Amino acid sequence: MNTKKTKAMRNCFATSTPITVGAMQLEHVNEYVYLGRLINSQNKLKPELARRRRAGWAAFSSIRTVIDSTKDVKLRAQLFNSTVLPALCYGAETWSLTKSLANQLRVAHASLKRRIVGLNLPKQRDRKLHNSDIRQMIGVKDPLQHMAKMKHHWAGHVVRRCDGRWSTATVGWYPRDKKRPLGCPPPPTWWADSLTAEYNIRDAWG
Repeated sequence: MNTKKTKAMRNCFATSTPITVGAMQLEHVNEYVYLGRLINSQNKLKPELARRRRAGWAAFSSIRTVIDSTKDVKLRAQLFNSTVLPALCYGAETWSLTKSLANQLRVAHASLKRRIVGLNLPKQRDRKLHNSDIRQMIGVKDPLQHMAKMKHHWAGHVVRRCDGRWSTATVGWYPRDKKRPLGCPPPPTWWADSLTAEYNIRDAWG
């Protein structure tokens, strides 16, 4: 363990007792990037989605020259699906999207699709093209369907594990002696809850 790079973060259920490793007290932070993903003590996904949008555009910039120079629609789609989409949806198997966040992902993806076909939003509206029309024209994957597939695969790995790994313990964890806060806005959706809603199941991780 590199204690200089290791940070401590707590949610509202944890105590404020300092965490030490040997003689080194770990720095307490409210957010940090871990394995390429920005996580925070409030478990808010919006900041990470902002990073994913920037990463998607950066990935698109890396293939822009090829995209602009080729008329091969299939090649464009393959480049987009293998380069831009993974950058845009990195870590999506652990996301719990609300309708608002899902719409932000759709908007970012739609902007990237328009860039491939050389359109802007006014031109798209003039031609009365829906986002689904543009997606069919260039053959790229839908980001939410791609995310759902990733989450489905990850859930399969988690439920098959029985060796006590942290990945299994954390996704199914909930504070049994605590209650979710009441009032508005509602509490954030847990990862397991998003699967329960998608597949219409109950007590999947209890």
